[in-house]
Amino acid sequence: MQPSLTFTECQAMRMISHAQNALPNEACGLLGGKSEHVSTVYPGTNSEYSSLSYLLDPVDQWNAMKAIDQSGEDLIGIFHSHPQGLAVPSETDISQAYYPQATYVILARYNEKGWYMRGYNLVKGQIKEIVLRMLTAQSTILNRGSRSH
Repeated sequence: MQPSLTFTECQAMRMISHAQNALPNEACGLLGGKSEHVSTVYPGTNSEYSSLSYLLDPVDQWNAMKAIDQSGEDLIGIFHSHPQGLAVPSETDISQAYYPQATYVILARYNEKGWYMRGYNLVKGQIKEIVLRMLTAQSTILNRGSRSH
């Protein structure tokens, strides 16, 4: 089975909103969860205030990591935006991928309004695309209904 990362429509909108609000700079944050399922999005401040690179503010990172630990989650993802580029890892993204167990989610804009995202596993310079699965409100309701029978 191909590796994947699953999140809700609401979680996707939270990442997109964070990216939109950070313009013209890159946005960044962490994703907490278990077994390839995101449970919490932790938006953070890009302390580089750059449109070409990001560095998650150390205080924001510490607070998110503490919350992830206290809630029993794992760090399963790191997200950031490419406001002027494609949703593919840059050389900087690849060289600064310090969490091999995490899925790196990159958000980019189709145009001035629309966003899309892709996920990657970045380990020792190797790039492997990860399937991103989004649960819509409808599929979440259907899944809950099927579990109760």
